Amino acid sequence: MTDADVHLVAQPRIDTVVTEFQSEARRLRSDYAGFAWIGDEPDAESGMMGQDYQHRTVDSQLFLPDTHWYNGDALDDAEVQVTVGLVQVPGTGRGTQGLVGAIAEPEVNFFEHPDNAGGVGVCLGLRGEIWSNVGLSYRVTVVSNPDAIVRVGETE
Repeated sequence: MTDADVHLVAQPRIDTVVTEFQSEARRLRSDYAGFAWIGDEPDAESGMMGQDYQHRTVDSQLFLPDTHWYNGDALDDAEVQVTVGLVQVPGTGRGTQGLVGAIAEPEVNFFEHPDNAGGVGVCLGLRGEIWSNVGLSYRVTVVSNPDAIVRVGETE
């Protein structure tokens, strides 16, 4: 069994300052969203994924492309929510849907910058097994103290 590649394509990150309901503390809400193409990337012209049917494992921890870099010590009271939904499974040559497999519970973790540039970034963890290419949408919401930001994430 081979490992499946995972490619993240971010949508614009949305940052808002919110007030916590009970304490009225000022908090930064960052919404990260995009697509995770698992197995192969979609065709640039059609937007569809190819019919690459083979049994592959998925075990990835990927930095979100637009992650803020946080002070890990200042994230003790941070709240994180993650949602993932299936958006595409390629059809077969017979016009039926392909085999999906399973993507286990997605998870969010904070990991140190890979080039030791300081701070911890948001990583999306996906694991499971697939039998065809899969496209997933993801949304990660992080609510934290605004002072926890070491460096603002890049935007395109």
